[in-house]
Amino acid sequence: MAAESVSSQLMEAATLMLVGMVFVFAFLSLLIVGVKLIAKFCEAFPGEPEVQPSVKRSPAKASPAAQQEDSGVIAAITAAVHMHRQSNK
Repeated sequence: MAAESVSSQLMEAATLMLVGMVFVFAFLSLLIVGVKLIAKFCEAFPGEPEVQPSVKRSPAKASPAAQQEDSGVIAAITAAVHMHRQSNK
């Protein structure tokens, strides 16, 4: 290995490192500028606000058919869990 080859390799490595760092700096700068532009655009055109329902339902009373259906579902789940536990003993 000659001294010229080592110095030329070091110079090539430094150039490659400098090009890489400039590329990363430029990309990150563009990314920051893009995010700031999008933020300003969103502030200028906020869009339509979400409409909140003004009528609140009270979950206190359910119809008898719904209560019967709920109790049937609960019974089916309980039976399935019971059968699963029995089969895995």
